[in-house]
Amino acid sequence: MSFLEKIKNYFKRSREKHKLTFINDSNYHEKWSLRVSSFNLISLLGLYTVVVLVITLLLVRYTPLNSLFVNDNGLYNDQEIERQGELIDSLYEATESNQFLLNNLKTILSDEEFEDSATNNLDKELENYTPDFTKSSADSILRKKVENAESNKSRYAESESYDFFFAPVKGLVSHSFNEQEGHFGVDIVTLKDEPIKSCLDGTIILTGWVQSEGNVIAVQHKGDLISVYKHCSAILKKRGELVKTGDPIGIVGNSGENTTGPHLHFELWKKGHLLNPEEYISF
Repeated sequence: MSFLEKIKNYFKRSREKHKLTFINDSNYHEKWSLRVSSFNLISLLGLYTVVVLVITLLLVRYTPLNSLFVNDNGLYNDQEIERQGELIDSLYEATESNQFLLNNLKTILSDEEFEDSATNNLDKELENYTPDFTKSSADSILRKKVENAESNKSRYAESESYDFFFAPVKGLVSHSFNEQEGHFGVDIVTLKDEPIKSCLDGTIILTGWVQSEGNVIAVQHKGDLISVYKHCSAILKKRGELVKTGDPIGIVGNSGENTTGPHLHFELWKKGHLLNPEEYISF
């Protein structure tokens, strides 16, 4: 018998019907019967297997059961570690920046000298330097350009110092600047809840509460200049924020122990030295 004939006989036998009967064992009465072929049984078994596989795959794909088969904890942990690392780096940079600003403020207010490594190195080099005072035509031309530039720069610096200050509030000066008495600024009496404005462009370097001065704000400006605002009832800016000239940074109040009514105590510091605000600002 050839192979093809064997295949044909097998399919022929698989399609032959068989009777499957269920009989009561006690009385031998037939309960029910089913006529099926081997082909039908195989088909039903295959269909049942496919249905079970499909249901299992759906459960694994769309339910929490997938955690039993798929382990993605490693990828999640790597992403979380990378995110935490970036957060730590940003916090470190912010902390370093704030510490730098606070150290500068402390140096200025304590009248200490700034440490400048570049200047120190330059001083050491100049100790062994012998200048050559021989003039040349190129030197004369350069000297003239530098003198003109310095002249323009001086005029600009003077105008910047005296013409571009913005009055933080408008009011009556009740107590003027007097360094001998320990009054390092001016007290300006004005209406309660008036906005306090920045006198120049700068960066907020200090905000907080002092028992004697109440709410205090300090702003770092160009040229190592710091303006200080005391006795505020509220602070409108956060440390590290950039402000423009005339931007509201606080509200006039009566906070702190050293105050007898709503007013602003305003100070100006330049490289650790006090300035009289009334020489620069008309209140």
